[in-house]
Order: sequence, then C-alpha cells, then structure tokens
Amino acid sequence: MKRLFVILTALLVAGIFLPACGSAVPEVVPSPTVMVQPIEPSATPTENVPAGIPVSYDRFSLVIPTGLATGADGVLIPEARGESVAPWDVAPEHIQVTLVGYVLGEKFLQPQIFIYPAQSYADMQERGAAAKSLQQLQAVLAQSAMVDTQELPAIPFFNAPPALTAQVKVIPFQQGRGVRMVTQYAGGRAIINNSELIYHFEGLTDDGQNYVIIILPITAPGLPEDGQPGSAIPAGGVSVPDYTDMNANWMGYYGEVRQMFQNLDGSAFNPTLDQLDSLVQSILINP
Repeated sequence: MKRLFVILTALLVAGIFLPACGSAVPEVVPSPTVMVQPIEPSATPTENVPAGIPVSYDRFSLVIPTGLATGADGVLIPEARGESVAPWDVAPEHIQVTLVGYVLGEKFLQPQIFIYPAQSYADMQERGAAAKSLQQLQAVLAQSAMVDTQELPAIPFFNAPPALTAQVKVIPFQQGRGVRMVTQYAGGRAIINNSELIYHFEGLTDDGQNYVIIILPITAPGLPEDGQPGSAIPAGGVSVPDYTDMNANWMGYYGEVRQMFQNLDGSAFNPTLDQLDSLVQSILINP
C-alpha cells in the first residue's frame, strides 16, 4: 500500500511552537532512573508483528494494528537549510508518514513517523538538538545500566522541552531498536492533558544509517481533556496548580502526574501501550 501525502501540516514544516501559559519555563522534572536492557542486534521482533493493515512508502514499511488507524500517507520531505530556516527545522531530505483514520481523531499533534538519514541529520545540526538527541539515543542503546530519564533523547524539531517523561521502555523493531516513552512537551507552565499527551519513540537501525522518530497521540485516565485552566479533572487525577500563584509548585505537579502514569498498566492508556509497541516492532526500513 503506497499513497502520497501532499498536504503538509504547518506545525511540522514551519517548526513546532507549543502552547505555553504564564512566563515561567519549567525545568525538566527530576525523575527516577530506568534500567535499559540490552538487545542483541541480530534479534528481530518478527514474531511480534501484529495483525492489521500493512502499509509502505518508498523503502519504509510497517503494519498498523487492527483498530489503530485505517491507513497511512507518505511523503519525501526535501532538505531544509539556510538563513530563512529555523535552527530546529534544519534537516536533510527524509521520509514522513502520517497515519490516517487514527483512533483518537483530531489532537494537538498528528500521528506521524519520520525517518532521517542519521549521520546527515546530526552533521547538519552539529551543535543542535538532532546531534544531541542522536548521541543520547546511541548512549542509551549501547549500555545496560540505570539511565536518568533526563538523559533520554528528545524530539529535535520541537522548540520546547518535555514537561515530564514516563513509561520508558526499550523496544526492538525489525533490524533496529529504540526507546519509547509517554510524554508532553511544553514551552512554559502547562497542564498535562489528553489533547497534547503523546507516545514518543526514537530508534536507530542496527547499521546506524536510519534515525526513526515517532509521535502518536495517546490519552490516559485522570487527565483533563485539554490544557485550559479550569478544565474538569476526572476522579483520581492530580490537582492543577493555581496559575495566579507565582509560587505554585509546578515541579511537584509534574512529578505527581508522572507517578500516576508509572502506576498505570499499559492497557489503561488509549491506544494501549501494547498496540503502539506492536506498531513500532513491525517497522522495516530497507537499505
């Protein structure tokens, strides 16, 4: 199945400007370390490829688990560089795949997969987020050790940091592996909510040639539906700090939400973490 996606979203072409409330930019929330389990490069998750819809574009293919989406559109994004290009948008030619008919409908970010030539991306942003994120990914995958979640790779083309990170796990895909997490990015004080929450994956093929970034909207129980002050918080959710209080404990809030996520079973998320992990495991990138 091969379809050409010709209409690009303004957010991901011109650079992501994430909504922020107030003027304070949060520090990354201190979080517990996670154990990264090594996976042999020869090991492939072929047996875990889900039943569903096989899709492909160019040299990239995957299987969409049943009920997650109805298809996918692919496009080859041209190289972006020069004085008119924002630093975080500098990138080599790469593949962008958008899932269509996604189960959650319209959210703040689209369900998308990006495949970059790894070294070219790092070289073009030698002092930028792409090189740093790729180095962090390589470091995480190269060791079996306790790794602080602050050392995990972040989305290079976002101009804001993650407010929190939870449910971190190393996931293999065909001829590669990477790390997934549940997160929300924010440029300032932000309510963690079901419109902006995402499942994020960053991976690298075993030959080091292909850098994979996946952004998939996800929802969790206990969160308000959007990030507007005053939005209803479901039972069992975490109270939101008062925006009018300049001394409000936002770091404590993010920490409590992160712990709430850590305590959830993967099946409590929508889509479930198993569904999204299965999609990742089905990915194949040919030379």
